Amino acid sequence: MYSLVAVLVVAYLLLWWVSLRIVEHPSWPPPDDAVTPEHAQSVTEAFARRSNPARDDVAIPYAPSTASDVQLFLDGPQFFPAMLMDIVTANHSIHMHMFGVTEGDIAQRFVDALVTRSEAGVEVRLIVDFYGAKVDAESKPYFDALAAAGVETVVNNVFPPDYDGLYGDQSLDWRMDEVGQSDHRKAMVVDGQIGWVGGAGLQDHFNAGSFRDVFVRVEGDVVRQMQAVFLTSFSSFGGPVSGAPDSLAPYFPAPHDPGTIHTSLLQNIPGGFVPATQASREIIEASTGRLDTMNPYFTDPGMLDRIVEAAERGVEVRLVVSEQSNNAPADAALKHQYPRLLAAGVEIWEYPVTMHAKVTIADDAMIVGTINYDAWALYRNLEIALLFEDTTVADLGVSDFVEANIALSRPGEVPTGIGERMKYWFWDKFVYFL
Repeated sequence: MYSLVAVLVVAYLLLWWVSLRIVEHPSWPPPDDAVTPEHAQSVTEAFARRSNPARDDVAIPYAPSTASDVQLFLDGPQFFPAMLMDIVTANHSIHMHMFGVTEGDIAQRFVDALVTRSEAGVEVRLIVDFYGAKVDAESKPYFDALAAAGVETVVNNVFPPDYDGLYGDQSLDWRMDEVGQSDHRKAMVVDGQIGWVGGAGLQDHFNAGSFRDVFVRVEGDVVRQMQAVFLTSFSSFGGPVSGAPDSLAPYFPAPHDPGTIHTSLLQNIPGGFVPATQASREIIEASTGRLDTMNPYFTDPGMLDRIVEAAERGVEVRLVVSEQSNNAPADAALKHQYPRLLAAGVEIWEYPVTMHAKVTIADDAMIVGTINYDAWALYRNLEIALLFEDTTVADLGVSDFVEANIALSRPGEVPTGIGERMKYWFWDKFVYFL
């Protein structure tokens, strides 16, 4: 009996240390030597020269940059066709991070488009998460078809064992440096000139009205940094990059217009590198006029405290969340916070289906990406987002994202039933794990 207890204690401590422990280092603002768009190529080439880099070596700080064009897309019927159009017109390379892939029409359409472009000579590379992309389950036929067409795919193994290298030709990585953290990123770089970042997977529910999400499409200097994020990550998973380590110039074309829209590339990488978390806190803390947040899993106590403090100092604060979330424990933990949020003056708007978008607009700054306000996204997973510091972009985000969803939502109310309140209180005690 005692030996079993000892084994369970050791197993829990190991799980906590590898997967659950929250570590955070100063990560934002970026240091003076952070990678600029002009240095993105050389940094990527140097990374490619490393011998067997670890996944978390991609914790590279990126300097503030610029975009020449920012387009906002609300819901799958808007962003999926636009993303597919960029894929089918690609000339040189398509690089995609994709957490979620589920059998259905959307996944099939993207697979068909990627296969067609690969067979036409375009270089196509994917980074996917083993669990989220159902790599060895329902989505296996997709990845088999992609591999047969020459698409190069690497996989983040959230569950052991950990294999590195291209899908179909992987080898065991004894470091197990991927286990316990998801690669939750959803982003795409086309021809080194177009970048996409958002929260949706290649899944039908984002196209059928049951999940609400957003993507942003950007052009300009920041895309070179997005390319560096992809290629360093691809190398860290054991993927080969054509031309490395000598010259990766074809992947980093200088933009015709670097742009003037202040844009910063944000990442979170396990091990304590969390600029996306710290930048999100910063813009919330600095808000003086307006603060709008759309987020599906809002459970982090620090973020909730900052939201309340903003409302109490007179900021107009609006939260857009799910009326019925796909994550019942996280939904319950958030609803436990309704009384103090509403008492502070926070407006809570419940969208009728799952509000899956991750958007925060504070005065003239907007962050869009994959950052849920829970412990996993803020501290444990690989995440990506873009920070725009521009009045026009922020105003567009308020009208096209926030107010468009508020118009379809109902006000959140303080829960009254004793059973509900007890359930919400219970799950609030487990937010460290949610």
